[in-house]
Amino acid sequence: MILLGDSDVVRLEYAIELFRLLGGGVMGDLEGMPTSQLAVLPGTAHFVPPGLGLLDRADWLLDLIPPFLDAPVPESD
Repeated sequence: MILLGDSDVVRLEYAIELFRLLGGGVMGDLEGMPTSQLAVLPGTAHFVPPGLGLLDRADWLLDLIPPFLDAPVPESD
């Protein structure tokens, strides 16, 4: 899972490129859902200003991260 804020220090273009390198960005309807996921949190910076950093979004992170970690691991070929 690649997780960042829309106003993070990490450029969105870089996160998307990494997401694609990990198998994301495919048409899930035709190719199936990839195991990689990309989450961009709106109105979120990396650390500051206080209250708007990634770790200040704990409620959103708890909605996103546990289901990703609890998903079954795909079998390798």
